Amino acid sequence: MPVPPFAEPLPDIVSPSTADDPLGERVLDPAGPGLAVFAPVAPRVVIGRGQDPRREVQVAACREAGVPIHRRATGGGTVVLAPGMVVVALRLAGGLRAPDDLFALVNGGLIPAVAEACGARVACRGHGDLALRGADGLERKVLGASLRQSTTLSAYLGVFLVEDAVPLMQRLLAHPSREPGYRAGRDHRAFCTHLGSVGCTVPALIAALTRHMRPLVDAAPPAAGFCPAS
Repeated sequence: MPVPPFAEPLPDIVSPSTADDPLGERVLDPAGPGLAVFAPVAPRVVIGRGQDPRREVQVAACREAGVPIHRRATGGGTVVLAPGMVVVALRLAGGLRAPDDLFALVNGGLIPAVAEACGARVACRGHGDLALRGADGLERKVLGASLRQSTTLSAYLGVFLVEDAVPLMQRLLAHPSREPGYRAGRDHRAFCTHLGSVGCTVPALIAALTRHMRPLVDAAPPAAGFCPAS
């Protein structure tokens, strides 16, 4: 599924992705590996395909910090990528499906991978998020995700928060223009947490994700999805 030509409407703000493929979009190439699991090596802000960085990003703060802004091929919201996170990129086979069905299929591999890495129980929330319930009973986001589909292939991109990146998110991101209902207007600090708080490490999560996600590469999603029980 080659990425169609795209003319960046705001080239003075949004930079092209670099040759080291920091977003994991290599999985869009059907001739290449269908799975990429890795930790970012440097901070970046990544906006969704149709988003306006002037609305979603603290552009001046990014420039001051020397953090580039990229636009990914998939949809979804704006994220920070930074060391201490884990990116999961996956290629799926099959025709167009309901996004929630695709998220459910992928989450069926992600949830047991997290449990294997650190024993934590995370649950599907919103559209593709995974959340961890705290001692106060509130659910906080530990993974955000996005999709791109064609008639033959789908690509999934997800980002796990393993170490605490909330201070960086608060500095570089605006409050999102769209949010899932379970966020309930919370700011980044109140809404997000990190798996390191329950003993997860980046190497352990990468190893578990690689084992659990490899069988899904080029798998065709079922006609109807499901959300694994939390």
